Amino acid sequence: MDSAAPAGFERRPRVLLAISAEPAADLRAAIAAGREPRRDYFALQDALAADLLTPAAAAATPMGRLLSRFGGRAAALAWAAFVRRHAYDAIYTDAENVGLPLALLLRYSRARAGRPRHVMLTHYLSPAKKRVFFRLGAGTRIDALIVHSAAQGELARRTLGMPATRMLYLPYFADERFWRALPGGEAPPARPMICAVGLEFRDYGTLLAAVRDLPVDLRIGAASSWSHHSAFEGSPELPPNVHVHSYAYLPLRQLYAAARFVVVPLQDVDNQAGITVILEAMAMGKAVVVSGTRGQTDVVRDRLNGGRGPVERVWWPGFVDAPEAAETLGHLPTGFYVCPGDAADLRRAIQYLLDHPDVAEELGRNGRRVVEALFGLDAFTARFAAAIRGEEAPLVAPGEALPASSDAEMRTR
Repeated sequence: MDSAAPAGFERRPRVLLAISAEPAADLRAAIAAGREPRRDYFALQDALAADLLTPAAAAATPMGRLLSRFGGRAAALAWAAFVRRHAYDAIYTDAENVGLPLALLLRYSRARAGRPRHVMLTHYLSPAKKRVFFRLGAGTRIDALIVHSAAQGELARRTLGMPATRMLYLPYFADERFWRALPGGEAPPARPMICAVGLEFRDYGTLLAAVRDLPVDLRIGAASSWSHHSAFEGSPELPPNVHVHSYAYLPLRQLYAAARFVVVPLQDVDNQAGITVILEAMAMGKAVVVSGTRGQTDVVRDRLNGGRGPVERVWWPGFVDAPEAAETLGHLPTGFYVCPGDAADLRRAIQYLLDHPDVAEELGRNGRRVVEALFGLDAFTARFAAAIRGEEAPLVAPGEALPASSDAEMRTR
């Protein structure tokens, strides 16, 4: 079989992983010591015996330095991957700002499709500046386009013209070994505490309005200078029961562990915003309250309306609705969907879980079971390694089937 054939390889393929992150020199040691969660690119590198190309390596040549200065790190990374293309059977790019320029370079270099096989992970294709690449023919040099969101997959097919045969709908992950409840942790605070984490497309204004005057402490974790913004630090608009901090990984795990449940307030966008926090919280055994956005339909199951919650929106089957997942997991509820931008609806969901801690605990246990079966890093690595090689992989991790219903009869919210 041809070494670049998309159906797989007779021998171990030579794989290049073009990664937009720049890992610290001691990151592997920190992971081994349990101070950091595992990274997907290291897991893929090990599984595929692949070479890792990072922005620093891409900028090590005169051309790379020039591109980094005037076009940004992503442009330099795309160029460096293109220059190395003849040495590899497959190139994986983990973001559009790297994968789309590389696809154009492959397109206009007259390279034959599949030589090398280009597998691109996409996160957010909606902006007009990204759609331009597809109009210029970049899609013809993406042999497999991986999406985490059914909404983004629909956009790629209907608007950008990507053939369904070159689309892969695969879940994101949480490191199930790191994000887990640890025995002997700190005692939960006497006053109920909930948390919200993350920056991208967050609607913290609605969340602040929802918790104002509630008998609960809200801790917001934001890993950037945003956490010191005047709107959150000492301003009159910040309720006294709200605290904003920046958390490293170990303190963040402690925050999740101490929280009654986790809230993910989102703007109504059409991508999978919030997915990292949702899966981390589920892995920690915490119920999640999530804005039911156009793009967030793939992971959480509400107990209402067949898992969709009360939100009216276009609905595509999520990962937990796939036949192989449903056979293994049943229809375990893991949280609540609330209407985006609706502080009253969000407040009702928060108050309900505060009033019914047994329900919150049940949803959290369900979430941990779902992550272990479907959304862990080990399962993610197996699926993505297979996609890069042009093979198929099972959606659900092997293991014993779980009951089709939750452990206890759930109240109706």
